[in-house]
Amino acid sequence: MPFKKGVCQLLALNKFSIQQWMKTFDAMIFDADGVLWRFDNPVDGAPETFNALRAMGKRAFICTNHSAWSRQQLFDKAERLGIIVEKNEIISSAWALAHYLKERGFKRKVYIIGGQGIVDELKDVGIESIPIRERPLVGASLRDQVLNMPMDPDVGAVAVGIDQYFDVVKLTKACCYLRNPKVIFLATNQDRALAVNSDLFIPGAGSMVSAVQAIANRPPFTCGKPNALMCLHLMREGIIKPERTLMVGDTLYTDILFGYNCGFQTLLVGSGNTTLDDVSKAQKSKDPMMYRQIPDLFLPSISDLLKFLPSKNR
Repeated sequence: MPFKKGVCQLLALNKFSIQQWMKTFDAMIFDADGVLWRFDNPVDGAPETFNALRAMGKRAFICTNHSAWSRQQLFDKAERLGIIVEKNEIISSAWALAHYLKERGFKRKVYIIGGQGIVDELKDVGIESIPIRERPLVGASLRDQVLNMPMDPDVGAVAVGIDQYFDVVKLTKACCYLRNPKVIFLATNQDRALAVNSDLFIPGAGSMVSAVQAIANRPPFTCGKPNALMCLHLMREGIIKPERTLMVGDTLYTDILFGYNCGFQTLLVGSGNTTLDDVSKAQKSKDPMMYRQIPDLFLPSISDLLKFLPSKNR
């Protein structure tokens, strides 16, 4: 390596050094929100960079904690934004949750706080779920709504992800199921917030998970990043080699920690949730485990790589 790792700012290097660095990995795992796109719009130059890296012969995957959409919906979105990727190269936290239950031989129903993506992924592996949007009793007090909640005795798991219709009735129902210690408590992910822009953030799945956890008084098993479970199948099947894989993300406690847990190189981009100031705070932290969230490398945006790629691949 022509430079020392540890939050190396790639743009401080010359073109030769960056091109030499790109020879150190064969596969790239990209986060989606904040790296490739922001809600319905692509990050400037990100699709072109993703496609150019693939054209160079790099394996490229999208690994997202976004659970509201199914893998098919994420594939459709990527295609619409001009990102060249196969459906089986997209891994979501909802997909990981469904396959976790499938591998356990789970045969019961799942109560969901979350989006349609969890429902669809569970259905794809033959697991039934409770309808995610139940009609509130109009004009009824909270006490009456809770007392009239239908409870299904066949529920064997509670899955919590981001839910734009999250309310205290759903919270109460989830916790009633979780009073049974045999009911599995699963979270798609623990992202605390999503950046709309530099000044505006909306609650992430972690906000809903924390509320359920506080009342249920037990922690969930988190299926999404930073759990290495998300990419375990790629490593088991020899599709990627950890020492030859680069994780590209915008969040320290999910993406970068995920890369550390998997043994990947890690590249933080500043186009989403995290800035170099946040990295500096992590470096100064007295938490002895915080070093796992410090990236190896930094770029303002993944599109900054584009000018260093061979012109025939752009």
